[in-house]
Amino acid sequence: MTAASTRQRVLRSSIAAYGSQLGRTAIRIVAELTLARLVLPERHGLFEEATAVVVILALVRDLGLPYHLVREPRQAYGTVFAWITGASLVLAGGVFAAAPIFAAWAPGLPEVLRVFALWIVLDGLSVVPRVFFERRLEVGRLVLPELLRGLAFAVLSIALAATGHGVWSFVAGELVAAALFAGLVWWRARGALELDLAPGILRDLLAKSRYLFLIALAAVSLPWVAVLILGSFVHPDVVAYFTKARTWAFRLQILVLPAVARVLYPTLVEYERHPRRFFAAYRLGTLSILCLETLAAYFLFFNAKVVLVDVLLGPKWQGAVPLIQLLCFAPLVDPMSRLGGEVLKARQEDRVWLLVVVLNSISLFGFGWALTASLGAEGMAWANYLLLGNLLMTWSIWRALGKDFWLLVRDLIFVYLVPLPFFLLTAWALPAESWSRFAGSWVAAAVAGGLYLLRFHRPFRAFFLETEAAEEEGSPESIA
Repeated sequence: MTAASTRQRVLRSSIAAYGSQLGRTAIRIVAELTLARLVLPERHGLFEEATAVVVILALVRDLGLPYHLVREPRQAYGTVFAWITGASLVLAGGVFAAAPIFAAWAPGLPEVLRVFALWIVLDGLSVVPRVFFERRLEVGRLVLPELLRGLAFAVLSIALAATGHGVWSFVAGELVAAALFAGLVWWRARGALELDLAPGILRDLLAKSRYLFLIALAAVSLPWVAVLILGSFVHPDVVAYFTKARTWAFRLQILVLPAVARVLYPTLVEYERHPRRFFAAYRLGTLSILCLETLAAYFLFFNAKVVLVDVLLGPKWQGAVPLIQLLCFAPLVDPMSRLGGEVLKARQEDRVWLLVVVLNSISLFGFGWALTASLGAEGMAWANYLLLGNLLMTWSIWRALGKDFWLLVRDLIFVYLVPLPFFLLTAWALPAESWSRFAGSWVAAAVAGGLYLLRFHRPFRAFFLETEAAEEEGSPESIA
């Protein structure tokens, strides 16, 4: 595969991934804002606790196999599909049988889990065809199914919530959406995806994916661990305040990161032997996320009440305002971790990444439990700034990138500091919790965003347009 053809596929897949992510997020936000006004915070908190259980079990179901499939030379789709399907049925049955033990978190949780356990099966059905398209850098094939999945959830959950079905609105919406998505991706993969069974290679696949499983279990379950810890100390409505605050504080990371990561990982696998292109891809992916996140963090900090209560969720979510002000800068404390896992996966340094996420999990659990016990939900918010694994990730990226690491550090200093004077001026000139400051903050963000474009448009253009020969002969700045 030539560098040019790889880059063309990267560009097409990046556009598709962003388009899908933007579309799904827009649909999800409309549904989320509507449901915030139709369903009480306590019911939101109950669903968040149920979601924490099934998401963590879905990671156990996969055992890291979907992540390993991207770099596995054998196309073991049939073997992986058989494993995930069988594991899904076992785990869903286990949740149904063990549901009563979850009454310790909330009285209504067992009833919700008995039904929502079906999501583990329905979500598992779509894993293999989704990875099939992502591995081939054909993310565009997933756009329509993903958009329809989001639309199905929005329409059904809002309709049920409007007729008073509470937490069951979320459950039904997620189940129907997962089933629809599975059907659509299999329809699109028909005739191209072969499901040859090779049971003899399963043990080898599991051995090679074991670190990826532990990484995913620790990393993806991290925010859900926070939910379960909170559920042990506070009422479900406070859990809902925290999860809403965290969702909006990390909204741009939730929006942008999956779109970048799903393309960056297979891209880095192909560029692993080309250091210049490898660094450029990682650097530009990181900057594309951090520029947006930095502007969002400043904007939320200076306009938390107007954004969260007056614009988005309504007055009954006032309890989330101090939490979002604590959490809004949390996405910025680990810039190297944003896509550092993709670098370590591509370099097959799974053990290092595992140690990073284990340290983060231990940090969140330890600091989160202690601080929540003394400070409540605010303590859990502060724990997000104390994740020790991020220090190891920074060292690992420095080791992987060498002297190019300092180019990225220089860029990040620019990204973090450029918006500060404009937002401080706006805060000084305009009263707090006012619409005038809200409007002025848009101007501050636009000016800072313009400076970002002036600084970074050239390396972005160079990465996608410069020829391979010029790139190899040029300086790091020519492509990065």
